[in-house]
Amino acid sequence: MGAAKDKLTFEEEVSNGWCVLVPAGTWHNITNIGKTPMKVYAIYAPAHHTPDNVQATAAAAEADKDDEPATWSVQPKQAPDKHG
Repeated sequence: MGAAKDKLTFEEEVSNGWCVLVPAGTWHNITNIGKTPMKVYAIYAPAHHTPDNVQATAAAAEADKDDEPATWSVQPKQAPDKHG
């Protein structure tokens, strides 16, 4: 984690049962270096994706062109992406 894409200053090897919390707006790159599949739970609000939509990989998420939030989800006004 860090303040910028090229300044990821936090590195920690974790084990089974750990929880990693990434504060909003923080750059991060979490990598599974083990042999056991890692479970990732992304919890944030408001919802920006289709309810119950699960993508197995980042590539699948990028390729998903039908991933819109539910109509009941309150979306913020569009703002420039700070992550460039």
